Amino acid sequence: MKNIIKTLLILIITLIAYFYYSYNNFTNKTIVFDEKTIEIKKWETLNNLASQLDINKYFLKKYLENNDSDFKLLAWNFKIEKNSNIKNIIKNLKVPLNLKEINITFLEWWNIYDIDNYLTNKWYINSQDYINYVENSEKIKILSGSDFFPNIINEDFISLEGYLYPDTYSLNYPLQINKLIIKQLNNFENKVYNNIKNHPNLKKIDNIKKLQKDTIYDIVKLASIVEKEERVLSEKSTVAWILKKRLQNGWNIWADITVCYPHKLTSEECKMVITKYIWEKSEYNTRTMTWLPKTPIWNPSYETINATLNDNKTEYWYYLHNIKSWKIYYWKTDSEHNLNKRYMY
Repeated sequence: MKNIIKTLLILIITLIAYFYYSYNNFTNKTIVFDEKTIEIKKWETLNNLASQLDINKYFLKKYLENNDSDFKLLAWNFKIEKNSNIKNIIKNLKVPLNLKEINITFLEWWNIYDIDNYLTNKWYINSQDYINYVENSEKIKILSGSDFFPNIINEDFISLEGYLYPDTYSLNYPLQINKLIIKQLNNFENKVYNNIKNHPNLKKIDNIKKLQKDTIYDIVKLASIVEKEERVLSEKSTVAWILKKRLQNGWNIWADITVCYPHKLTSEECKMVITKYIWEKSEYNTRTMTWLPKTPIWNPSYETINATLNDNKTEYWYYLHNIKSWKIYYWKTDSEHNLNKRYMY
């Protein structure tokens, strides 16, 4: 019996030693001897890649797990250099051939978490790369300097949220985040700032409150709420006036779409949990705090910012949407508002 156990132990040790020897040999040996081009299709996996390269798929996965866990297989053509080991091959597979121009469209109601999620799912960036850039204090300070965007960016901003203009952008692939963000900021400056900088309402913003250094920031904050509160452009100016009037009178503005932002959620994620945070106290929840959120909560369009500036003054204080048709209803008093909540359905 002892001899059998001893033999089994020797066999196990031998197998383990052989595995480590083979794996170490795999990580160091030349796999591709001559320069070659390979094509990765959308449906292909690491197993397909291993077959194309004629290598052990388990060793490939083990190598990536140990050395490059964030690696994603992109659907494209790649050039593998001659005399490449697995390290060089993975490096080559991060640089697609024939850098192509890609079009990226960001929607008006997207925040930085939506944008990061979209770019990650498209395999343009690694998760959190976009967020980390637009919340980086050193990068914000540089972008607020005279060589970039001193008119719209304050070096004290904790985020560029609100100024990352929603539009379609053409960029080279692989995507460089700094170039994308500069395009977004430049777009904001041209389409928004240059069109509203002399607007009379920008100086006073209806005397809501003593404003920060750059009054545009508070307009962008409010417009980011209006963007999500009302979808119909013709109604945005009325909603903006109701929110402004509430602020003027020291009310909480009660915009439910502000509650999720401190939890770093995308628009879709927020829909699922908004009731969970509805009465949570934070610097963003306009149900539990007076005044505007700490930062904008989305990146509004020029049309919404313009509607927020050119508010439609009415007698209304309350509004409500039908959850199916999204038709908006207005009321003057709280009792009317509560009485007519049936319009929601």
